[in-house]
Amino acid sequence: MDRYLRVERSWNESTIEDNEIRITAQGLICNYVSYGSSLLQVPVLFESPRIGYEEKTMYMAAYDWRLSFQNTEVRDQTLSRIKSNIELMVATNGGNGVVVIPHSMGVLYFLHFMKWVEAPPPMGGGGGPNWCENHIKAVMNIGGPFLGVPKAVAGLFTSEAKDVAVARYKVIDSFI
Repeated sequence: MDRYLRVERSWNESTIEDNEIRITAQGLICNYVSYGSSLLQVPVLFESPRIGYEEKTMYMAAYDWRLSFQNTEVRDQTLSRIKSNIELMVATNGGNGVVVIPHSMGVLYFLHFMKWVEAPPPMGGGGGPNWCENHIKAVMNIGGPFLGVPKAVAGLFTSEAKDVAVARYKVIDSFI
């Protein structure tokens, strides 16, 4: 349990250098880091060859969710890696823009990336004001927390959706 708490602790309690355990993975392997993303992305990985995609034309990016978005760049250069991979994919695919499919908190992370990449250094990626237009064809957000946690909490109590109703029945009603 002590090791789990060390891994999962919030970065608000320590500086970037204090935590010796990093939760990052790059490439297709990062899909297996999270059960939730695996449910969503593994079917996409297995079905994508049918429509012409292969591993060399796909890239999955992970980030340490315990850090602020900007600190993922400071410590791991995650934003720079995403930028470089997108530029490489555009260059090797005849100049065609990429389709980005962020999931959950990755949706907000990618929104930060799009602002970061066009901002001038040292705080930004230095891509210029048209970088996103020239490199990104489309973004398909899946399960982005645009309404935040209050919407999720309200859903638990009001049973707005079938899956939320099941969670309410199994979790909340068991405490009443």
